[in-house]
Amino acid sequence: MFGYAPKQLTLRQSLLAAISTMLVWGLEYYDIILFASLAPILEMYFFPSKTAILSAIETWGAFASTYFVRPVGAVLFGWVGDVHGRRLATIADAALVGLATLAIGLLPTYYTAGILAPVLLYLMRILQGIGLGGEAGGGATWALELTPRNIRPYINGVMYSGLSWAVFLTSFVTLSVKSSMHQAFTVYGWRILFITGAIPALIALIIRLWGSESLEWIEQVRSRGVVKVPLGVVLSRYWVPFIALILINLGLTIYYYGGSGYWAYVMPKLIAPKLQLPANKAYTWALVLGMYGGIGAVVGELLSGFLIRALGLRRSFMAPSILLLVLSPFIVYLAFTLNPLSIYASLLMGILFGLAAAPQTLYFTSIFPTEVRWSAVAFGWNVNASIGPLTTILVILLLETAPSSPMMIAVYGSIVMIAGALLVILGSLIRTKEY
Repeated sequence: MFGYAPKQLTLRQSLLAAISTMLVWGLEYYDIILFASLAPILEMYFFPSKTAILSAIETWGAFASTYFVRPVGAVLFGWVGDVHGRRLATIADAALVGLATLAIGLLPTYYTAGILAPVLLYLMRILQGIGLGGEAGGGATWALELTPRNIRPYINGVMYSGLSWAVFLTSFVTLSVKSSMHQAFTVYGWRILFITGAIPALIALIIRLWGSESLEWIEQVRSRGVVKVPLGVVLSRYWVPFIALILINLGLTIYYYGGSGYWAYVMPKLIAPKLQLPANKAYTWALVLGMYGGIGAVVGELLSGFLIRALGLRRSFMAPSILLLVLSPFIVYLAFTLNPLSIYASLLMGILFGLAAAPQTLYFTSIFPTEVRWSAVAFGWNVNASIGPLTTILVILLLETAPSSPMMIAVYGSIVMIAGALLVILGSLIRTKEY
């Protein structure tokens, strides 16, 4: 019934599980940056319209559809993971994410398939979202249950760094492919980026096919059985830790989605015209900042284990979030004015965000019991993920109405980031039992 399970936890199996989760999670952020970078091209090939605003809505609607369905994936894969086993759920969600991403790179355009093209794009985005709904939170649950408790803070940092490696690599790869292919990039080069994006999911799938079942889950099933409706138990019995999860994760989600994650879109489209800057230069600069921010976040995430050991899990959220709260307007100002110092500011922001974000997976998997852990973490995480893209729309609206002043644009552009940092601080103040 249970499949292969280790007699004892080892560093090798911990690292392999963490790497597989890192790869699939990395694909999520790869997709975020890639979509933002390629939005004008996707708009041209899939959503040609007489009005620019309608094309933009249709394009970003395709992006948002992935996130709106993620709670569905969380419920589905959460039930599978808690009732039928962690490994089965991780194999299925990795396969779904990888195949959907690959398919996007192979889709026909509106000019060859008509209305079928955008319909297929929306469908692949939805399937991708369902798979990510299972992976987000779930992959961490499986990987950390396979890790000895004494090294979980450090393995957690390695696992979480996949998100930020993806930010760096996406910006780097996009810049490299764009500069080497020139006009061909717009014609077919963008497809290469989606196709190669499926490779991490394939590697993760191979690792998981040969991976082991969670011994902690097996022991729980043998001693106490399974909970038939785990999410119902979470919402009725564990609502206090669930609220803490929602606040912390929502804060970190909207900080990213409403901040640097979309600079590649907003800087050439909105900021450059307002400040009379070259749009192409603004776009390139946004990708450069994404690279440095990604590097910084990797550093912060890898160091997060030491911060957790020094301050404890709850306090490890608070210190970097306070600094993000204070520094965000200045960092945005430097970025939007294309100031050379923004490279160092983006690096600093990345480090602080990595320090604040990485502990959440370890914390969330520790405040729910084994029998409902996957459902609790995945559902809370993905409810927030479905809200995240909406904050981008809010930022765009704020920047549209902002006065053409660098300082005021920075203030308007950092409001959502400040709100996100405040939510993280608030959530970290809630005391919860750890399992």
